[in-house]
Amino acid sequence: MKTFLSLLFCLVLGLFSPAGAAARDVTASVFPVWLLLREVTRDVPDTGVSLLLPAGTGCPHDYAMTPQDRRTLARADILVINGLGLESFLGESGRAGELMKKGSLIIDLSRGMDGLIHDDAGQDEHNHQGVNPHIFASPAMMERMALSLARQLAEADPEHASLYEEGGRRTAAQYAALAAECRETGARLKDRGVLVQHDIFSYLARDMGLRVDGVIRSQEGQEPSARDMLNMVRAIREKGTAAVITEPQYPDRTGRTLAAETGIPCLSLDPVAGGPEDAAPDYYEHVMRENLRILENAFGN
Repeated sequence: MKTFLSLLFCLVLGLFSPAGAAARDVTASVFPVWLLLREVTRDVPDTGVSLLLPAGTGCPHDYAMTPQDRRTLARADILVINGLGLESFLGESGRAGELMKKGSLIIDLSRGMDGLIHDDAGQDEHNHQGVNPHIFASPAMMERMALSLARQLAEADPEHASLYEEGGRRTAAQYAALAAECRETGARLKDRGVLVQHDIFSYLARDMGLRVDGVIRSQEGQEPSARDMLNMVRAIREKGTAAVITEPQYPDRTGRTLAAETGIPCLSLDPVAGGPEDAAPDYYEHVMRENLRILENAFGN
């Protein structure tokens, strides 16, 4: 009997001790947000970081949630999203909160952010109220997102505020250094114009001083018509566009056809919308530096 009571006491003590306490489940909506979240919360105890969508999903405009996604969301204490309509798979505003447990919190990294790119023409069907949502594809914007994430996590968990703030400063500094490399590379490229597959590179192009002369896919899943192709060939020649930019997520046949027709290079750049499940801490920096290398090799002479 004594042995049983002793075991019961130890079990109860373990449940209420810090070592046995359940970790906060902080879930990122998409891969680039997950990369950011991992770094900012790296030194915060009792915090489990998870990713809602599969890491290799890429830009999630046409994604549909699975039962497993809903189970992951239901476990989350905090959901961190990019915002600006990127997470359209969550449905109408407020629906994500309905899928989460009582008392959970949603952190929108775009909240209060300046420097957003507005497209009043609605060139991309996924722009939210005319705002380009692909802020994660810019190191300069990722710097701001890191600070926004740290600030909002500190508000939600004051006990660990100093750790979030320190993680935010450290992570923001890494992205600031990368943003400086983008500006330095861009300065050597002499205001080149590019035709992009969709508007995911608008922020990076702005950082580097590149022109976006047009978009191949104005609507998700819809390839340009023969007339569209002729118009793009004409525009490339009239504007002096220097290259066609494609992405790993989408087939590059149309981009290569346009490049071959106009005699300009077709370059594949990775916006880090998706990646491997075991991505290293410096994965974003590594991919972006490879993008800069590709651009400089194509335009740097």
